[in-house]
Amino acid sequence: MVSIVMRQIRSQRGIVLPMVLIIGLILSASIFSFLRRSMVDSFLARNYERVAAAEGLARGGISIATAVVFNHRYSKDIGLFKKKDPGATFSDLWARVTHSTLETKWGGTLKITIEETGSRLNLNALVPVGRTEEESQPSEEAEEFLVAFFEKVIDESQTQLAGSTYDPREMARNLLDYLDPDDVGISGKNESEYYSNQDPPYKAANGPLLSIEEIALIEGFDARITRRIKPYVTVYPLLGETGINANTAPAHVLALILYGSSGDMRLADENIVRSILKNRQQDRIVCSQTESDTERCVSLSEVGLGTGSIYPPVELPQEAYFFRVISEGRVEDVVRRVEAVVDISDRENPQLLSWRLL
Repeated sequence: MVSIVMRQIRSQRGIVLPMVLIIGLILSASIFSFLRRSMVDSFLARNYERVAAAEGLARGGISIATAVVFNHRYSKDIGLFKKKDPGATFSDLWARVTHSTLETKWGGTLKITIEETGSRLNLNALVPVGRTEEESQPSEEAEEFLVAFFEKVIDESQTQLAGSTYDPREMARNLLDYLDPDDVGISGKNESEYYSNQDPPYKAANGPLLSIEEIALIEGFDARITRRIKPYVTVYPLLGETGINANTAPAHVLALILYGSSGDMRLADENIVRSILKNRQQDRIVCSQTESDTERCVSLSEVGLGTGSIYPPVELPQEAYFFRVISEGRVEDVVRRVEAVVDISDRENPQLLSWRLL
């Protein structure tokens, strides 16, 4: 009887020990899972705080930039009373603020980049704004200019565009057809046919481009060539016929200035670009009429642009009313960027024409 009881006790002990081990493992796994979940929740909460702070900084940067460019409008109005009209230059406050970094006491940083849209080629300016379709037709100069522009971009991007074929003449005509108000192509074709056969079908704008990305929708273009074109161009202002501002454009855009006499128009060469940039470094500005600021103005002839005319047409110095702003907020390893276009043409209230998170 005693031996039977002892065997039962040993048997129970043999069962209890594995149960203790199993329960211990379950508890350990539960504790580990709880700790892991707590750590993940803590990380997510902390990351959410950083994201919110970085985005708040970026949004605030747009407000700061708007105040800066609106101040630019008032300073230029005051300059007019003093009979000086230097237009937009890199001596302006908005240009000096660009790329400067602001730091918060809690470790955040804010970087604001401000660019006046005249420093790029406005594609919408290539088609005149008229009261009738006849008055809104692009000129032969517009087509020849675009052909030269696209040839330049394609030639300089052969590696990036390898495997694709582009026709600069067709691209130029298709772009102008997309912008002009009628449905008849420059070559006489029905310009709507291509767009109606797409999946899904859509229509040509027959009006101004609303974004650079829209270029990829035009017949003869795709996302690859659009990316190569993007650094040169803008779509603002949507309505306007003003050309490139030689006093704010970067070197690669200055090289797009078409000048000369009818039948002998050519893009600005390296010597012209260098001359403009050299004068800019000396705080000089290119002027159509040097009387606008006799102390700072250099004539078109002095920089090599004095023969014939300039296309797209522009009166220099050129005033700036539209600005593209990129505001970057950073908190530790989290970065948020906001892009906006600000219109200060209204003397009372600046307007945001576009706003998006990048």
